[in-house]
Amino acid sequence: MRVAAASCALALGLAAAGASAQTVDGTLVAAADEDGLAKASLLIEPETISSLGPGLELVASLRIEAAGSETGTGSRSGFSPISAPLVKGDDFRIELDEFYLAIPAGALEFRLGKQEIAWGSIDGARVVDTVSPARLTEGLARDPRPDRIAIWAARVQAIVGRVDLDLVFAPDPTVNQLAEPGAAFFPQAPRFLAGLQPAGPLPPIQREDRGDLVGDATIGARVSYQLDASDLRVSFVRGIDQDGVPVFDGRQIELRHPRRHTIGLEFVRQFGAVVGRLEAAWTPDARFVVAGSLGSEVAEVDRIVGGLGADFSGPWDTYVNVQLIADHVTSDRELVRPRTDVISTLRIQKDFDDNRHALRAEWLNSLSDGDGLVRLELSRRLDDRFALFLGGDIFYGTSRGIFGQFSEGSRILGGIRFAL
Repeated sequence: MRVAAASCALALGLAAAGASAQTVDGTLVAAADEDGLAKASLLIEPETISSLGPGLELVASLRIEAAGSETGTGSRSGFSPISAPLVKGDDFRIELDEFYLAIPAGALEFRLGKQEIAWGSIDGARVVDTVSPARLTEGLARDPRPDRIAIWAARVQAIVGRVDLDLVFAPDPTVNQLAEPGAAFFPQAPRFLAGLQPAGPLPPIQREDRGDLVGDATIGARVSYQLDASDLRVSFVRGIDQDGVPVFDGRQIELRHPRRHTIGLEFVRQFGAVVGRLEAAWTPDARFVVAGSLGSEVAEVDRIVGGLGADFSGPWDTYVNVQLIADHVTSDRELVRPRTDVISTLRIQKDFDDNRHALRAEWLNSLSDGDGLVRLELSRRLDDRFALFLGGDIFYGTSRGIFGQFSEGSRILGGIRFAL
């Protein structure tokens, strides 16, 4: 907290000293379900970009949240000590979002500080995008998705001809932010509870201590090769498992975050008006709980995740995005999760009335569990700064599924987005 507070004060001082640009983005949301008001929240994200010299920039932003609902401001236990919110509570929270220096040096660019690191090309899915953790306090019903959490890191990017090199060292073991027990989007499918059934009172849930900034650091490297109409990227990430492995010791569920390494492959190619995307990731030391072990035994298995996607223009000038993601584990033993999860996504967006109105529909479907999520949204842009929106999230399926576990969280929501 002291580090973040000092960084915030320094950012304000530097912004005042040099040329800078400030923006404020925000969202005011209210959601209702069958029981009445289910969410009332305000998110404000002020950002300043200050020029400190030729090409040298300081980027600093805050994340200010206020909420009074079943979702609240989300989990408070996923952050490492150096990334803890400045102010944290169920109804109000302030985080130092990003705070980094961008330093150009010829063909190199250094980024030092708290930053989001976005790898991958499959929209909304985290196949090779495993450096920055994500906010999952509303399951997958978030916009944008993934909603990445900035982490403290040193990053070097270099461009040599057709080759791009990206190196990351992040001594910040922050993990995915999950909803707390009792919240509307608390993950309660057995696979997330060490195989236990959430029929009665759950045992206490604790996160493993992650105070080792060096031993739990994330190291990543990505090499990209650009062709005329395609990009090929190979990546390697070594760090902690951000999802966590829930293990039951007879008294409590401990969410452990073992170290793992992942080798990733990305391929993006344009075929006329169609953009095709391919991603694959191999994690040879993934850990999952063994079924029938009362949540106490963990198997180390190979995990292979692959994704195919395409963006194209559909009928009536609609934007269409389709994806298919498969997540497979090679294990001779039965695990608390299926050996293969297959999820398909379909997104359709139509802009009309000179882009003043937009209609978006999104369907996420688990072919393995037979459950899914349908999202609809109609937005109206009032001017360059304000836009109104009205929509809904409809979950379906059984309580054991990835999406069906949130079927009671279906809701209608609306609000206003603004950029000042």
